[in-house]
Amino acid sequence: MSSEDSQSPINVAIVGFGMSAQVFHAPLVSTTPGMRLAAFVNRSGSTATLTQKYPDAAVFASLDQLLLDPSIHLVVITTPNTLHHIQARQALEAGKHVVVEKPFTITFEQAMELAKFAKSQSLVLSVFHNRRWDADFLTVQKLVQAQKSTLGRVVSFESRFDRFRNFSKNGWRETGLVEEGSGVLYDLCSHLLDQALVLFGEPESVTAHVSNQRQLASSQVDDQFLVHLDYKDGLRCTLGAGMLARIPTPRFRLTGMNGSYVKYGLDVQENQLKEGLTPKNGSYGVEKEEHWGDLDTLLDVEGTQIHIKGKVDTEQGSYGSFYKNVQGAIQQTEKLAVTAEQAAWVIHGIQLAIKSSESGQRISWSQ
Repeated sequence: MSSEDSQSPINVAIVGFGMSAQVFHAPLVSTTPGMRLAAFVNRSGSTATLTQKYPDAAVFASLDQLLLDPSIHLVVITTPNTLHHIQARQALEAGKHVVVEKPFTITFEQAMELAKFAKSQSLVLSVFHNRRWDADFLTVQKLVQAQKSTLGRVVSFESRFDRFRNFSKNGWRETGLVEEGSGVLYDLCSHLLDQALVLFGEPESVTAHVSNQRQLASSQVDDQFLVHLDYKDGLRCTLGAGMLARIPTPRFRLTGMNGSYVKYGLDVQENQLKEGLTPKNGSYGVEKEEHWGDLDTLLDVEGTQIHIKGKVDTEQGSYGSFYKNVQGAIQQTEKLAVTAEQAAWVIHGIQLAIKSSESGQRISWSQ
């Protein structure tokens, strides 16, 4: 689709109708101006909920059938991780633009192969790293970009996704194999790594500890990780997640030469989408003031140090910006925000974390 077709709607098909499709992709696509939710591929389960919510969308029994439809411009892959590579390749070979749910693929080699193929076909290929548009991350990003006038040089960045669930839901993410992309490292570290790379770029090295803390009979994959990214200037990024955090831990902790910022609580958008709120609603992505993060820092104003302490307004979250950007990239009116190459380096980081944990060694990013 060229810039001349910018007035035509982009027909979107979603492959799969699990949680990510129902909560994120379908609501976001259907409320993005210039996009039309045209079809689903739903191979298992009832289609009653699907057709009730999206009566104008066609339902295909297989990806092969869908790809024969010339009216579909963009295919969104929301199937289990082991299918991402092969299904994205199929869609690209059929001449479709593609969005893949994170994690992009299982291996860096698979990811880069898709990136190169999409580029050779002049097709848009992106990965749903929606948490670049988390309200709290946008706030952290603003503080990092303005570090000279807020925290000073940043020396430590901590980012965690902790929760408490001492049982398994028995889904494939918990009952599968690490080689299939199961476990919290692939599931959650993909978000945290992507955010860290956006903020600070590629590190010098990775040191990680990945484990199965709960030791449940039904779940043998990792349910905890701690990943350190070390940089040339002394900065250390600490990324972590666990399933046994009964007392909440900070979502973000940012430490600079002059002060600190600490933020608790998760972004509001997932719960809002589950409740039926979409980016069309003015309160979407807006966090209540009692959940804002705390800043304590010393500012140098013309040689005078001023102590600043208090709440920092959380930016408005904007998951809708992801699909708005994909639309612009397809219509050649803007640059793609989340590229396949960027998402491939996230997978590279995950593989290095596994290698570090298994060997007990610090691993160079360039390996």
